[in-house]
Amino acid sequence: MPNRCDVVVVGAGPAGSTAARYAAQEGLDVLLIDKRKMIGVPVCCGEFNASPEVLASALPNAPGLDELFPVDPALVRQRIREAVAVSPGGREYEFDLGGYTVDRDAFDRHLADAAVRAGAVLSPDTKFLGREGRRVRTSRGDVEAGVVVAADGPLSPVCRSAGMARSAVLAPAITCRVDGEFGDRLRFFFGNRIAPGGYAWIFPKQGCANVGLGVQKKDTPVPVLLRAFLAQHGFTARDVQAGFVPVSGPIGETVRENVLAVGDAAGHVVSSNGGGIAPAMICGRLAGIAAERHLLHGEPLAAYEREWRSAIGRELLAAARTKRMADRVLGSDFLVEHAMSLLGGPGIRSIIVFGGLRGR
Repeated sequence: MPNRCDVVVVGAGPAGSTAARYAAQEGLDVLLIDKRKMIGVPVCCGEFNASPEVLASALPNAPGLDELFPVDPALVRQRIREAVAVSPGGREYEFDLGGYTVDRDAFDRHLADAAVRAGAVLSPDTKFLGREGRRVRTSRGDVEAGVVVAADGPLSPVCRSAGMARSAVLAPAITCRVDGEFGDRLRFFFGNRIAPGGYAWIFPKQGCANVGLGVQKKDTPVPVLLRAFLAQHGFTARDVQAGFVPVSGPIGETVRENVLAVGDAAGHVVSSNGGGIAPAMICGRLAGIAAERHLLHGEPLAAYEREWRSAIGRELLAAARTKRMADRVLGSDFLVEHAMSLLGGPGIRSIIVFGGLRGR
């Protein structure tokens, strides 16, 4: 591992690997570290990506979508054509939602490999221990870097080292894999007996499905809720993994000192559905470009803040506002049932996919 480089990226998820790729392909010396021994493992993700057409409609100002999406067809585990939202009373609402599911571990390794092909040095099994200015302390030694990219998740020690705030609301979530054939439709389940303040899901893959749930209320542990949901459907789970999803919108400041925050560390998640892969990659690209422009051309790092907020800030803030309003309804199954009936499939699609902002 080098003891000096231009950029250290902490976290080899979609945000970090994308930032490393774009910084490296512009000629910077980039070190990408991750505390995991195997990139992408364990998996705690719904593993669904919307189609490029849906992304372009939902995030119309986001640059670089044609470079980032679609992904390698070999990574696709199931093409998705539509979705079904199931109310607390069991009523189903269908709506169009094109996209595909992936194996998130393979997807993450693919992105890390792309960063390496661009010239980044990947160092797995390497823990971030602290930072003092340009000096980054890791479990494999100290590294001096001009820019540090915090892509290390919602609890981000790198952000804390720079005095940045973390996301105000972290929603517990849990996922697992269930064997079987599940077609080509996503299924969302609402109701306080299933996922208080959130929703459960069944996302099809080849020969299996990603099944999980996320909640807002923390009265009942998510493993207990998942076991009940699995029993209700007669499923047997494997590869169970729990974590947290930032759902309060972007943090107030994503640039401080020589640190850029991206992905879950920055709250780059669509709060109305918990999806973070596309925002992470969009902002990761912008972070890599910002690092290059700062180090090679003297552009202030603060330009990154302006760029990502111009690209997707409006949509992320709208989704966070929509979620706060929805929280008032989700506490009551009666209100959820009534709201879903009024919205119908198109209205539910608008909230889930667009955060309340209808597609263009």
